[in-house]
Amino acid sequence: MEKTKRPVTAKRIFGGGIDGHAAQAVLMLFVIIILLLTLMPLLVTLVMSVKSSQDIMAYPIWTLPQSGWFFSNYSEAFSVLSMPMLNTVVIDLISTVVTLFMSCFIAFLFERYQFGGKKTLFFLIFAPMMVPSVILLSPTYIVVVRWMGLGNNWFGLILPYIAGNQIASIFLLRTFMRQQPASLYEAAQLDGASAPQLFWHICLPLSVPIMMIQGISIFAAMYNDYLWPLLLYQDDLSSGVLMPYLRSIVTNFGQGVQYAMYLVAGIPLIITTIISIKFFVSGDFASGLKL
Repeated sequence: MEKTKRPVTAKRIFGGGIDGHAAQAVLMLFVIIILLLTLMPLLVTLVMSVKSSQDIMAYPIWTLPQSGWFFSNYSEAFSVLSMPMLNTVVIDLISTVVTLFMSCFIAFLFERYQFGGKKTLFFLIFAPMMVPSVILLSPTYIVVVRWMGLGNNWFGLILPYIAGNQIASIFLLRTFMRQQPASLYEAAQLDGASAPQLFWHICLPLSVPIMMIQGISIFAAMYNDYLWPLLLYQDDLSSGVLMPYLRSIVTNFGQGVQYAMYLVAGIPLIITTIISIKFFVSGDFASGLKL
């Protein structure tokens, strides 16, 4: 039997609450406006990055290039930023991977095993969270640069990054593991699995989604870090990471190249955001996470 279509009436258009046509149209318009306002700075930056300095000075920011499209701004930006960007990506990837692996193992021990002083030790791990990170900047500099002699050195960035990101990662991963079925671990233990085998074959694979989400956040925070690399590489910013170096040289170039540099510097963050969206959309990161 053919299904008849319901006639479009005024009640269906203006009634029906949030499901009505009028309400849906208003919501859609609101979402479009918010999206345009959010993307406006990026769109303006894209247009400005292919303009000449003369066009930027002579015409409003929303106008298209009048004297040609200067895509050469991007080639110049890449040639200047490629090496500091590569250094930054390598340092941040090493720090992120080591941080997540150590945090996952520590969270696994705290969640799946009982030992003396467990609560006290867990509290001591989280004690530094009560101290603002800015206050810890000076003693960290003294320890890393003066005592350990790691100024102008990759390890001077990697070691504090690993130490500083452990706390939140341990808390998040332990909360995630608390929701994992204990029967999996008990069955593996009955089959003779040791603690390293439980971690490697059960805990780690189950924790990959939440580790990816946390890893993206850690990577973005380290990639955008400005103050600590500036202190560590203050003698030679060109051998350091991206953000302090970009801030020190950007004014030496035309305005079009400056905007191109800002966009080029954000390419790794765009890639990591695309990766993280996969886990957010699929919902894998929340399978077993209840805060």
